[in-house]
Amino acid sequence: MPTKSEAYIARSTSLNLEPVTYPDPAPHEVLVDIVAASLCHSDVRASQGTFHMKPPLILGHEGAGYVRSIGSGVTYVKPGDAVILSFASCGSCRRCEAGREPYCERLFPLNFLGEREGEGLQEEIVDTRGEGVKGLFFGQSSLSRVALVRERSCVKVEGEVGREDLRRFASLGCGVQTGAGAIFNIARPPPGSSIAIFGAGAVGLSVLMAAKLTQPGSLILIDNSATKLAMIPSQLLTNVQTINSASLSHHDLIAEIKNRTPDFRGLDYALDCVGHEAVTEAAYWSLDKLGTVLTIGGSATAKPTFSTERTLVYGLTIRGTHQGDSVPRVMIPALIERWRKGEFPFELLLTEFKFEELERAMEEMKAGRVIKPLLVM
Repeated sequence: MPTKSEAYIARSTSLNLEPVTYPDPAPHEVLVDIVAASLCHSDVRASQGTFHMKPPLILGHEGAGYVRSIGSGVTYVKPGDAVILSFASCGSCRRCEAGREPYCERLFPLNFLGEREGEGLQEEIVDTRGEGVKGLFFGQSSLSRVALVRERSCVKVEGEVGREDLRRFASLGCGVQTGAGAIFNIARPPPGSSIAIFGAGAVGLSVLMAAKLTQPGSLILIDNSATKLAMIPSQLLTNVQTINSASLSHHDLIAEIKNRTPDFRGLDYALDCVGHEAVTEAAYWSLDKLGTVLTIGGSATAKPTFSTERTLVYGLTIRGTHQGDSVPRVMIPALIERWRKGEFPFELLLTEFKFEELERAMEEMKAGRVIKPLLVM
């Protein structure tokens, strides 16, 4: 039987909570009763038509809830299971089989085309006019009271979990696992490393929380917004040096960063969570020999320049990452375990809003007055 719901539909000139009707799940689809969905800037860009997937579409790519029903081929979850939703991957290509799901060879169609999969499958998600609306944004389109989700987007929460905790866990599906994964999966800095994080948003602060667990020699957080730096929870800033780069020139910023490292040598790891070319260049020129720049934030227009000679002579590494190289069904349970031990207090990043308050939540996030909005049912 078709399932009726309400979902946030981004159209070319509007973003509204509208009634939608979902068809029965295809063989590898799941219907999930959403308890919460958090926001990141990809939702904002998608709503403005400047992301990979264009309107009209149902937004949302960081959700959590309880499985309502499953398709005939689903084996990973059953009705009633608590799930956290992340990006989709095929699970069968050479990248997925090697445990590199963020680089799945079908990543784009599974996350950004909104097409359902199944032989002869014709049914669409429809609005009140009977017109088709794209779903499956990041495999989930979870800004909906009920979401139609790809099975591979589901991360099952093992054991008992309360509804309040499950709401919090919604925020782990993209930005938080990206930031944490950049440290745990890629940088893996040895104790005593000099680490700088450019950008104090949700991704940057997730990098920060992970980096603090590696016993860094120096840990520096850089942003050009005094407002953003001032609203960071104080317990996250223990043994962290902050730099407000708003009034610093390129050369002055590099000098300030190096001044905060042992013997003024520079950084072992620079993590760019912004994606602006000036930020990426500052990160690069702040490196010590054998240092690494990790680009986590991205922009289609950013074209930073580097010195091939310096890169060669200093043995530097410049590397990008998607999702912090995280395999969701591995990374998300690991982050929950660290949270339960008091090691990874990601809940400090969250500000709750009612599900009906998406517009206000987006405005607060764009204005830099909240770190990560969480819409709760």
